[in-house]
Order: sequence, then structure tokens, then C-alpha cells
Amino acid sequence: MKSNVYKKIEYYLYNYKNIDDIIEEIRESIIEKANVSIRSHLTGQNSVEEQAIKLADNKKIYNLKKAKKVIGYYLKIFKSRNIKRYEFIKMKYFDKASPLEIKRTLGYNEKQQTDITNMVVSFFYRKLKKAGIGGM
Repeated sequence: MKSNVYKKIEYYLYNYKNIDDIIEEIRESIIEKANVSIRSHLTGQNSVEEQAIKLADNKKIYNLKKAKKVIGYYLKIFKSRNIKRYEFIKMKYFDKASPLEIKRTLGYNEKQQTDITNMVVSFFYRKLKKAGIGGM
């Protein structure tokens, strides 16, 4: 797996709980770029309709929403089938715990943490790619 794809998957995992905020920031930036003054509206440039289309067609928003849905679905599966793996994902990506904290809590040494991280990223890579999320 390419390093940029690996980083993208980790971005989705690290930001899973903030995806709605990220989407809102993207929406606001698109709207702010709109110059919806009367003059621009009359000339047809940057109209409200164009901004609505830009929002609807924004691939980043689409990918973020889809990634959140896919990750959430599989987190529930991890939680029900492999609670220790779920706790690792939660600590590493959501709580941003240090490797030392993870070792103390879950008992995984650094090599195990690296192996589990690679497995988790690889797992979500396959699931996100199957879901058709761009850039995978």
C-alpha cells in the first residue's frame, strides 16, 4: 500500500469523531467563496444555485460521509467480536493515547502495536476501497 493511501486511512481513523465538523468547515468554505451579491447573481457568476451544486458535487464531503459510515459499521463489529482490538483502535485513534499508555492498558508491546496498526489500516483500506471511496 502506498504511503499516501496509508496516511489517508489513518486520517479518516484519527478524525472519525470529527468528520461532521470537517464536513461543516468544507461547506462553510464553499459558501464563503460565493460572491452572491446582486451584481454577481444578475450576471450568473457564483450564484446560489452554483454553490448548491458545488456542495452537492463535492467529492471530499462525499468521501468523508462514506468513510464515517464504513468505519462506524466495522467498529461495531470489532466491538462485538474483538473487544481488545476495538479498545486498541479507540485508544490509538480516538483517544490519541501514547504507545506507553496502550502498553500499560492493553499489554501490547511496540512491535505488537505496529503489527496491529498495520492490520487495522490494511483492513480499513480494503473496506474503504470496496465502498468506492476515492483515492484508495
